[in-house]
Amino acid sequence: PPLEAHRPASEDVNNKPPPTSFARNRALSAILASTLLLSSSTAMTANPGNAYEPTDFASETVTQVVDSLKRSAGNIEDTFNTYTDIAAIITEGKGVGGAINYKGVQLERGYVADEDTTIYNPGLTLLTESEKERLVEAVIQNRQVGLQKNQWSENNEYAFDFLKEKLDPFHMVELRGYLSIVPIYGAVLYLATLAIQQFARDLFPVAYIVGAIAFFGPIAALIAFGS
Repeated sequence: PPLEAHRPASEDVNNKPPPTSFARNRALSAILASTLLLSSSTAMTANPGNAYEPTDFASETVTQVVDSLKRSAGNIEDTFNTYTDIAAIITEGKGVGGAINYKGVQLERGYVADEDTTIYNPGLTLLTESEKERLVEAVIQNRQVGLQKNQWSENNEYAFDFLKEKLDPFHMVELRGYLSIVPIYGAVLYLATLAIQQFARDLFPVAYIVGAIAFFGPIAALIAFGS
């Protein structure tokens, strides 16, 4: 019969190579899912930690303010007053060796010229990096306690935003833990994306987007929810 001519030989059916694309796609899909899972767990486990040592220098003014932040946590009025004291340190150099006059700002660690924008916040020039980090961490912890106890106001939030912007404009305190693992984490993402590009090019556009989300997603999450 005519149909017999189109019937494949039994040996051809038996010798047909097993489909591998489905299993390969499943494996690559598992890689993508694992990458997203790793990304979410990274954002949750990248704890800030301390970049400074407890023995690092901190002026008496800074240590007193940090202690005041701990004591005032959960008290709206005391917190705002302490935030005001920190703002005075930033804007006036109060208690850390600054003096403002019509010529400029005479500092113990140098002279700030009129054209230097730091003249408007001389305390930022006077404070060491470790002192700034101590203040930022203490301010963040104070805010977290206030929110937990429902003892927080709009004025407190406004003051917090001002201090955070001046002391840590690039959110280094929140990102410190994540940045410490970026070389390894980024390498894992790169190798996973490269493997998909080599073995499943049709999935590479999706893998590229997933890799970008996995890399930049924790940064956005830490900035949004870290403080």
